Amino acid sequence: MKNINIPRVLSIIVGIVFIFSGLVKLLDVSAFQNLIIQYGLSLFQYLAPLIILLEILLGMALLLGIYQRITAIATICVLLVFTGAYTYGYLVNSVEDCGCFGSLVKSTPALTYIRNVVLIAMLVVIACLDKTVSNTVPQWKVVILLSVMVPSIFAAGMSFSIKRHYKDNHPFEGMNVTATPLKKYVDADGKRKLVFFMSYSCQHCWNSIENYKSYVENGFVDTAVCYALSSSKQPKSDSTALFFKESYPEVNCQEVVRDSVPFIEATPAAFFIEDGRVTKIVTGGLPSPFLLFQGR
Repeated sequence: MKNINIPRVLSIIVGIVFIFSGLVKLLDVSAFQNLIIQYGLSLFQYLAPLIILLEILLGMALLLGIYQRITAIATICVLLVFTGAYTYGYLVNSVEDCGCFGSLVKSTPALTYIRNVVLIAMLVVIACLDKTVSNTVPQWKVVILLSVMVPSIFAAGMSFSIKRHYKDNHPFEGMNVTATPLKKYVDADGKRKLVFFMSYSCQHCWNSIENYKSYVENGFVDTAVCYALSSSKQPKSDSTALFFKESYPEVNCQEVVRDSVPFIEATPAAFFIEDGRVTKIVTGGLPSPFLLFQGR
């Protein structure tokens, strides 16, 4: 037991967590961009690839023990920034799932804060107890670091795209609801409404649900209705659909056959209606109402 290098063990554990978190988000940088937008920090969406790469870099440096103490201090700073960003998204825009591990691991606010506090505590121990004095990095560590970072850079660049929320020149925009196929899904009265079309298999749709709920909770619309597109052959006991209903029992999402809504080109798709007219169409991810209706 006396030979156990505690800072080294903790460094490996935290490194694995950061690498896993970064690689999961690297699979879909666009989803991470959407998460940043949901937090209400839309200007920082352009930094999404850099943030992911920084996570992987710090994780690899901790795993390999490269400048362990300095890396631990830098990682503490990054975690504090992440925690601050999540707190803003949670308190201001009602974002509960931090999205730290993409859609693979769902997280509650309590779990997010506990995890971050534990990681910061482990990093503090590393920074305080690490006695490494070497100023050189072995060549084999550099090779391993580059072999991970170079492909990650290319992957981040390939999956990065500037998010666009508004559907330009959509034929429904400005039209009366009764003159569109939406009349089957919403009444054309004077209320402000949100009609949301999603798919249980769409990651962006899952990431948009908290924002969907926030539109009614914060008074941006009077009512919101949700429709889940499903295949006509989809079994009633579809596991993803059941998991969605268990995760969001407060969201009454009615199922419609995908072929019956040909006007939905991609999910998620949101239609905002006011005074019986379609005023906004949003696709590719539903942003926070505080972002979409700035200045209202």
